[in-house]
Amino acid sequence: MIRPLLQVLRLLVISALAGAAWVAHRPQTLPTTPAPAAGAAKADDMLDSLRQTTIKRAATMVISEDEVNRHLATTLVSKMKNPFGDWAAFDGARMDLEDNVAHLFLVWKLKGHVRTVRVDLAISRDEDNFQVELLRGAYGHLEMPRGMMRPLYPVLRAVAEALDPEIRALFQMTSITIAKDKLVLDPRFPTA
Repeated sequence: MIRPLLQVLRLLVISALAGAAWVAHRPQTLPTTPAPAAGAAKADDMLDSLRQTTIKRAATMVISEDEVNRHLATTLVSKMKNPFGDWAAFDGARMDLEDNVAHLFLVWKLKGHVRTVRVDLAISRDEDNFQVELLRGAYGHLEMPRGMMRPLYPVLRAVAEALDPEIRALFQMTSITIAKDKLVLDPRFPTA
């Protein structure tokens, strides 16, 4: 009586794991990265704009989701190392900005098949420093809590190192607000 019950239980566990693997390997729909308009500024101009805004400290700066995605598409792939050759290649990153949450999609091509990972990030500020918090994420379509995203930390560290000048310029702002489809940056000193 117990033996058939254990076999059914094993079959259920194996089926659940197989289903989870299938869901994790299905890539998510990515935010589109529009082509730059004729006469549009180069991607490197975003870094210069951030630095100039910080120096002038005159008015808020708004960066659209499209501008962020164009910048990621033009700069990040060339800076990321690819230790696996053609077998597994980093294919870029995309951002989807919602109110108070930035969804960062990391994309790989494994033997020509697209695989995605999503991490949800929030930015807050304590007295002197900005804090970036990983809220949750997903491997493909498989939603996961924050703790299950731990294997991605080396990749996130590599992305942060590749975008170090942009992050440093961004964190010179007084206030960073993530809004629907845009970042609102305020470089002005707080009033006393």
